[in-house]
Amino acid sequence: MRITAFITALFIIVAVLGTGCTEENQLPPGDTGESVLQEAVAGINGELEAVSTSAGESARVLGEAGLTSAAGKEAVRQAMLNHPYTESTLVVTKDGIVAMTVPDNYADAVNSNISSHLETGRAVREQVPLVSEVFPLREGYAGVAQSYPVFGKGGEYLGFVSFAYRPDAFIGRVVAPLTNGTPYDIWVTQTDGMVIYDTTPEEIGKNLFSDPAYQSPGLQEAFSRIVTEPSGSVEYTFWDRNWERNVTKEAIWDTAGIDGAAWRVIVTRNLDAGEQQVAPAGGRPPAADAAEEMKAFVAKAAAYAREHGRTDALTAFNDPDGEFVRDELYIFAYDMNGTVLALPFQQAFIGTDRSGVHDSGGVAYIAGMSRLAAEGGGSIYYLYPNPARGYAEELKLGYVLPVDGTWFVGSGIYIPDVATTFNVSTRETLGQRVKAARDFAQEQGREAACAAFNDLSGDFANGGEYIFAYGNDGTTLALPYQPEYIGKNRFDLEDRYGIRVILLEIAAAERGGGFVYITYYNPDTGLDELKLCYVAPVDDEWFVGSGVYAGA
Repeated sequence: MRITAFITALFIIVAVLGTGCTEENQLPPGDTGESVLQEAVAGINGELEAVSTSAGESARVLGEAGLTSAAGKEAVRQAMLNHPYTESTLVVTKDGIVAMTVPDNYADAVNSNISSHLETGRAVREQVPLVSEVFPLREGYAGVAQSYPVFGKGGEYLGFVSFAYRPDAFIGRVVAPLTNGTPYDIWVTQTDGMVIYDTTPEEIGKNLFSDPAYQSPGLQEAFSRIVTEPSGSVEYTFWDRNWERNVTKEAIWDTAGIDGAAWRVIVTRNLDAGEQQVAPAGGRPPAADAAEEMKAFVAKAAAYAREHGRTDALTAFNDPDGEFVRDELYIFAYDMNGTVLALPFQQAFIGTDRSGVHDSGGVAYIAGMSRLAAEGGGSIYYLYPNPARGYAEELKLGYVLPVDGTWFVGSGIYIPDVATTFNVSTRETLGQRVKAARDFAQEQGREAACAAFNDLSGDFANGGEYIFAYGNDGTTLALPYQPEYIGKNRFDLEDRYGIRVILLEIAAAERGGGFVYITYYNPDTGLDELKLCYVAPVDDEWFVGSGVYAGA
């Protein structure tokens, strides 16, 4: 495997996408970040209003055609495609009975009684548009639901329609572009202290007043002000964005929200940023040898762990001056559930569950690593801050191996000078395309849908934007530009850089859908190119997907 060729090819392919994150910028004199804050608040409110408008239109159609009508379902489906971060929608009667679900993956919830749920009771009682607080959803994540009342032709209350989404995905699409390449971080909290978005994803889901990491008196005083005052400013001391050292932060905040929501939006900057030391980049082996050295390094760590036991091994892996740190190469370790066991330069993360962490491209890379380790190990691409480049995000090629059935070790190498910023619009268009194909498959059935996906003259085989489909066992169901693979099992397929393509896509589909980086054949160019794929389950047995190539 020649990483030099890989780097050169990727640089040519993705240079047109822009430079991505840069080193932390210095603030202009007198700049308080107020403009960033106001843009964030306005953007969040605008997105909330847009969802409410779509929910209102869906409610109108449901009221006219009926809660279980085909027209109502199509209105909901279109609304979800217009807001691709939405994960599921329920139509609920005034008695709290689920009348309809979209997509059909959740059809088993139809006729279930959810009248005891807090948000159901509130929607039925108040009969107005509402934005819920974060609560556990059956999809396996903490979500927000925006509901809208449904009234019949005679004005009688029939129930409500509720759109659910991950708040970090919803908010991130608005605020992430405001902080890329800047010294600002943004986090958002409910007034009960629940963090629903953070530039540092490990903070999401924590409570400001109960989590052990936040118990210093200074932090508690600052957080109490933030949740009780609609706007303001404060300074406090906390970890920097990479959890390496404590710094003084300046925070300004304002409030976003409609229909009962009051989200504090906080913009922070590190007042000690000028003191930040950038690690030297020297000592790296020749690029052509880097990947093989990394794999050998991980194999050595796995063998060491098996020989010396978990406790001694983790002590060694967490020593920043020990034998398992070689310049920019270092060993990390996680348990199979995604909890950090070793991270030598970010030891504040130890004990943290990172299974739900996504990189800026939407890739759940820790969950992907866990699945690879459970299958015997393998490689994965993801974006990660590079301490040798001012913590700019760069593409990283990671490799993991299991120690035993409970934990794994890994390492990674950066692929410098490659911009991989697939912007929000590109990612959302990709998600819309796949979800539309999923809906088509659920309506038409596997045989008819796959025939349509494989039709080169049809709507689903549009060059590099084609739809593919696989069984959860790896059997190829649709691959329009490579029909020779139809019916063949490709579970063990690796791209030329060792990425287990189908395995990672299956893992993302089993989590309810998600993004994966791969390199794959581009029918528009005839070359293997970097590709961001999105996959969505049709049911428990197969999934559909598509991708966007970095040069597209």
